[in-house]
Amino acid sequence: MRCWLTVLVVVTLPVPAFAVPLQIDDNPPLLIVSSRTGTPNIFLVKSDGTGAKNLTNNGFTNAYPTWSPDKKKIAFASDRDRTMNIYVMDADGSNHKQLTRNMGICRGPSWSPDGKKIAFCRYTPQTGTRIHVMDADGSNVKVIGNGDGYDPCWAPDGKTILFVSPRSGFGYRVYLMNADGSNTREVTTGKNVRGFVYPSFSPNGKKIAYADSAANNSLEIFVIDVDGKNSQQLTKLGGQNCYPSWSADGKTLAFHHSTDATTGTIYLIDAQGKNLKAIVKNEKPIEGGRPTWK
Repeated sequence: MRCWLTVLVVVTLPVPAFAVPLQIDDNPPLLIVSSRTGTPNIFLVKSDGTGAKNLTNNGFTNAYPTWSPDKKKIAFASDRDRTMNIYVMDADGSNHKQLTRNMGICRGPSWSPDGKKIAFCRYTPQTGTRIHVMDADGSNVKVIGNGDGYDPCWAPDGKTILFVSPRSGFGYRVYLMNADGSNTREVTTGKNVRGFVYPSFSPNGKKIAYADSAANNSLEIFVIDVDGKNSQQLTKLGGQNCYPSWSADGKTLAFHHSTDATTGTIYLIDAQGKNLKAIVKNEKPIEGGRPTWK
């Protein structure tokens, strides 16, 4: 999906990968959430930020977009039924179908790699926020795991699910559990009291990108091994940096940066934390506004 500039050189010294400028010549598309029309809608844009197409195009909140594995469908959350529910639509924005109903507040959908199931988080006053899994047509809904859980993300091999929880009592941390909800283990140990962690698996399943607390009360983008080792801070922009999303080849991440509640920027950065590039400007932060690669 990505195209890296090939340079002919006469010297034989090796050139580190991060020295090659970030290229976006092939412009693989991204889903972004934008309130440019007045309310949050889901747009399809090229990876240089151009060619925006409004896929939801209504006066409600539409957020948390995620591609199905075959790229033919998009799951998302919308409050058009007066509360947040999970919907699916075709990749061109047609054929909207509501999957959850009368279940409380539902958001954060994530497809299983085989496209047969969708994980999501559901809030009710009685249960708090719990991770659920349903069939891709909205049937056979069941809760998995124990205790509060947010922002599920299915592993590329389908065996595990990432999620976020404040259960430690020391802020929001990233956890991993088996796809059936068993064997929960902690991946990060930071004291992120602000949330907006939104973990994301790399395409090969070996790395996790997420947002965590950093200097000067900022949230920055980090990458960590799936076993919780080798944490690396990619951004040092200050403010709030969140919603990291990997490109299909694992070489680039998209994320949202803001310093206040009124405006922000969607950036690309390579997986080593180099070659920062702004692609969409003047986009206010929106809950569930992760830019998502096709």
